Amino acid sequence: MAIFRTETDGASLFYRYYIPSSTPHRPAATIAQQPLTLVFLHGWPMSSRMFDQLIVPLVETHRFPVIAPDRRGFGNSDWTTPTTGEVTFETFVRDAVALLENVMKPNPGPFVFVAASMGSVESVLARAASGFLREHCKGFVWLGPNMPCPVSCEESPGAPGPEVWDGLIQGLRGPAAKDFIAQSVPGLFRNDLGNQVSQDAMQFFERLILEADPVAVERTAVILQRSMIEELKEWAAAGAADERERLGVLILHGDSDTGMPVEASSALIHKILPWSQLKVYENAGHGIYLTHAQQVLDDILAFLQPIISQQQL
Repeated sequence: MAIFRTETDGASLFYRYYIPSSTPHRPAATIAQQPLTLVFLHGWPMSSRMFDQLIVPLVETHRFPVIAPDRRGFGNSDWTTPTTGEVTFETFVRDAVALLENVMKPNPGPFVFVAASMGSVESVLARAASGFLREHCKGFVWLGPNMPCPVSCEESPGAPGPEVWDGLIQGLRGPAAKDFIAQSVPGLFRNDLGNQVSQDAMQFFERLILEADPVAVERTAVILQRSMIEELKEWAAAGAADERERLGVLILHGDSDTGMPVEASSALIHKILPWSQLKVYENAGHGIYLTHAQQVLDDILAFLQPIISQQQL
């Protein structure tokens, strides 16, 4: 766990960097460290701690190095400094690129993005913005991706309408905001469908949201309403022309995700990127990283195996 200070405005960005221990607790799948780093990018409005139940076994049992930053304004990262100026999605992308290049360039090697919700957008844009990341990125795992259109549009009429986002922002304002968060968290995990999430677990995720800077929470809710249609189509065209651009993409999505319905997001991504893999989880909401953690872990490991094999040739 460490702090990276941005060159642009000096903001402190917190990140976790885990290297598998030489004496893992048994049972460990292997003693040897995997030749592939996993970079976790969290969703709104949480932090890298949303991935605890995935990161620990991936590091300690399956022996992957892991880098997991807290996005600007969330977790332990600064939102702004006196010289920041307006924060945009490009700010988040610059932060991610600068931090990852700083951490990985001393020991460059292959990595795979594991990203949830808006982190999926960030992963695509970060790779496109950095020659170093483009060279070393070997694939993507997206959990409930918040793209291609986070707001309903002609290409994705089933995405949430502007009134949904307006309701979220208004609910997060004022003295009732904490009650609004407490009432909203169960909908992430769809306990009503039989998913077993304890009250203590839901309170943990409430705390992750409450730790975020309140202005960052609202501003990011506006920022993340960015369409990715053109970027994904450009990537698809590049992949059609050059097989090296057809990086592995695993998309995992809950069939009962009311925040970002699968038909309006992952199904469209899979249509645009035909080489991607799409797996839809039954009776699952947006929080599959918790409610279906073992299934997510198994699917990630199966997806990574051919990439690891390729690195070992």
